[in-house]
Amino acid sequence: MLFGSFIFSDLMLFGSDQIPGGLVLREAFFSTLKELGRVPGWQPGILGGIPYAESLSFADSLYPPSFLLLFFGDDIHRALSWRFVLHVVLAGFFMFGWMRRLGASRAAALVAGTGYMLAPVFVSLVYPGHDGKVFVTALAPLLFWAVERHLARPTLHRFTFIALLVAATILTAHFQMAYFLFGAVGIFAVFRCWTIWRDQARRRDGGDGKPAGSLGGALRPLARLASFLGASLAGAAVVSAFVVPAYEYVSQASRRTLTSESQDGREAMEWSSSWSIHPEEAMGLLVPEFPGANVASEGWSSTYWGRNFFKLNSEYVGVVLLTLAAVSFAGGRRRRLRFFLAALGGAAFLFSLGAHTPVWRIFYEIVPGVALFRAPAQAMFLFGFAAATLAGLGLDRLLSYSPARSGRGRPEGRPALRLLGGAAALLGILALLAQSGALTSLWTATIYGDISEERSRALAEALPHIRQGAWLAFLLTLGLAALFFGFLRGRLGAGTLVAGVLALAVIDPVRIDREFIQTFDFQRWAQPAASTRTILDLESGNTEPYRLLSYRDGGNGQDVLPMYHGLELAGGHHPNDLARYRELIGMEGSGPPLHLYGNRNIRALLNVRYVLWPDAELGVSVVDQPERLADAGLWPPIEPDASIREAVVGRSALADGRALATVLSEAGLPRARLVGRATVKSDDEAVRYMLSAEFDPASEVVLPAPPPVELDGLAVDGEVAWVVREADKLALSVESDRPALLVVADNWFPAWTARVDGEDAEVLRAYHALRAVPVPAGRSEVEMRYESRSIFRWLAIGAVVLFALLGSNLAHIFIGRRRASAEPRG
Repeated sequence: MLFGSFIFSDLMLFGSDQIPGGLVLREAFFSTLKELGRVPGWQPGILGGIPYAESLSFADSLYPPSFLLLFFGDDIHRALSWRFVLHVVLAGFFMFGWMRRLGASRAAALVAGTGYMLAPVFVSLVYPGHDGKVFVTALAPLLFWAVERHLARPTLHRFTFIALLVAATILTAHFQMAYFLFGAVGIFAVFRCWTIWRDQARRRDGGDGKPAGSLGGALRPLARLASFLGASLAGAAVVSAFVVPAYEYVSQASRRTLTSESQDGREAMEWSSSWSIHPEEAMGLLVPEFPGANVASEGWSSTYWGRNFFKLNSEYVGVVLLTLAAVSFAGGRRRRLRFFLAALGGAAFLFSLGAHTPVWRIFYEIVPGVALFRAPAQAMFLFGFAAATLAGLGLDRLLSYSPARSGRGRPEGRPALRLLGGAAALLGILALLAQSGALTSLWTATIYGDISEERSRALAEALPHIRQGAWLAFLLTLGLAALFFGFLRGRLGAGTLVAGVLALAVIDPVRIDREFIQTFDFQRWAQPAASTRTILDLESGNTEPYRLLSYRDGGNGQDVLPMYHGLELAGGHHPNDLARYRELIGMEGSGPPLHLYGNRNIRALLNVRYVLWPDAELGVSVVDQPERLADAGLWPPIEPDASIREAVVGRSALADGRALATVLSEAGLPRARLVGRATVKSDDEAVRYMLSAEFDPASEVVLPAPPPVELDGLAVDGEVAWVVREADKLALSVESDRPALLVVADNWFPAWTARVDGEDAEVLRAYHALRAVPVPAGRSEVEMRYESRSIFRWLAIGAVVLFALLGSNLAHIFIGRRRASAEPRG
């Protein structure tokens, strides 16, 4: 029912990061994969070209569930959405299995699994399209379950399962969430080995005839911990080809190097603590409507009044789950486990608060890797996991009370009932304060005294929802208390109690989840715009590559939608694009590519043949209001109107006659061309020189060092013809009247190799970010291939580890069967 609008339709689930970015990049990856019959090494469609594996351009495409759905699915947009539905379902089953492994009843496992799979901290991630977060959250209880089984009784197949599960988690491509999960599971493994040792110490011997507390008794749990660590390392080794090269790339070549190098200690700390939860979101754990959200739905749009830039998800776990989690501490079994889970959930919550508490700062300073990440709020999935587990244990605690022994003279069940009643009373007071307006008035007077006018207006809009949410939270906890009271008095059976609690555990989160589950008509959205059709028609039959500079998406140059229709973009958006290309086009963070906008030489150099100007979106007509363009900082100053009018090759209009979008032609240089003069400039000087009037992109190549071939500096008379142009392989036929440099206006990267007439040739880094290859006079055949030695090396290591794991399991099974068949039957 929750996903019914998607399942029973041909629509797509809305996800702001999926549309168009995630969808376009995955469509490009799988279409190229099917066309070439191999995993491509290079993505040429955006930002001058980007490595696939190193920059994680295919994201989770190699994560097994994603790969199967996206590769074999008929419609990639439907497959993208089915991944979310599948993992929400799986999360419930995995939590159920984890709870049963802990010894919880089926009823408790059912409530915990249902609560976890429906928790808004999980399901609300569908709206922003955060698929990697969804996958890791779904896998969390499965990994805890697998580790608990292995530590209780280590076996080879359990060792292998942990390794494969670790590998799958890494393939989700959400390294930050995986890092948090692996850290939590590692701490759990240490905790469990400690409890195993403690249990041994209570016995007369360590289970193997050795005295309790002896070295032999202590080595046993240490051996299990070592086995767990070995399985984890084996899993990481299996997918090391997607970890080590990615780390090398991010730390040396991607745009993140620019971010980290430009920040001092304070700025770096502020960046890492950004997108944490604030006190408003913390209160939202009791009343999810309190912080609001920026969700395009009736009642929720523009109600976020917190301190982040915007809010597209919820950290709410469920007041029913939290209340049951509290009940778990009213006595009962597994005391040490309960306190461990409480510590885990508490640490995740305090960490998620970022700079509001010293906890995050301690992790930032001490724990390796934390400084590389931002958005501490992502750790809240561990809070949800701990709360759901404790909630299951809490329900078992309620069921453990006997109605027959709960009369007035007996204390049986009274502590739990008082706790439930107290929770209801607390939320009742909160609801009264919210209803009167005192809650938000006190909040903005004390906790959030510097609230802005804009956020005050959002708060005013959110007030009716806050009041409603507070009363619902009160009614839910009151209902929980009433169910238990009826059970204690013998008026309700255990089955009725479980059914009632389950109903509350569903109603509580679904009222929030439904706001974050929205669909849209993909087929209508995917139709090419008139401007796109204009360019495709103009270029029909042309085999020469070209690029488009699009001003759509707010004029920031990060539009990627045209790529879906086969157009290559000089701009675009990618979280790990190449740093040098960003410097060349003048792009910082999520800002516009200022050099592309303001310098014709840079556009020509990058093979820009068309410019798409969205007149209606930007509110400035490129043809009719050219004098406003420079003032808006969106276009280089152009004095005569005619220069713009002459460049127009297509224009679309709105129903009222106003311009919708304009397509202009540009005199871009060919993607591959011959140049006979080199100018040497250091990396610090190169971009500045290319922006100056001295630079002539048609006749000179800017290099960081003298070229390996002697050039006479004269214009080259020659031709370049494309023979093969694949994503990661190029072949060109070149004819030149003198030694020259063959320039290819695609990004340089160390993995690109070249051969000229069958002989290895050096791929030079030209124009700060692009490629050039020396060619001799006369006719020559040039081939470029993307061949990452790092990836091949780590792929080989991963394959050896994987085959060793699978082979040892097969051998174990074979030997076991032979032994069984050799035993006499009697």
